[in-house]
Amino acid sequence: MAMIERQAKGPDQQIEQNEGPVVDLSAQGLQKLEPSFTCSDETHTLILDRNHIMKLDHLERSRGLQQLSVAGNRLVRMMGVCRLTELRVLKCLSLSWSSGIS
Repeated sequence: MAMIERQAKGPDQQIEQNEGPVVDLSAQGLQKLEPSFTCSDETHTLILDRNHIMKLDHLERSRGLQQLSVAGNRLVRMMGVCRLTELRVLKCLSLSWSSGIS
């Protein structure tokens, strides 16, 4: 069960997400993943696109992840991602610098 801190409801509000092969938490106003965050054994894809995440820590316990997408965040640190031995796809693209360009 995923425990997430959500910006929209304030830092003390947490939400639970469904488990499954693909966990999509895109555009949820997330600021960070809680230290207790763990994907289920069946989860192979975690999508965290378009949130407000700056530090992505504690993912090493989600060892079955094969795909991780964090595009559209302002990441400065991704601790534990290097320990995801099954990870095959990592999407980090952010085009925030291009906003306002026509």
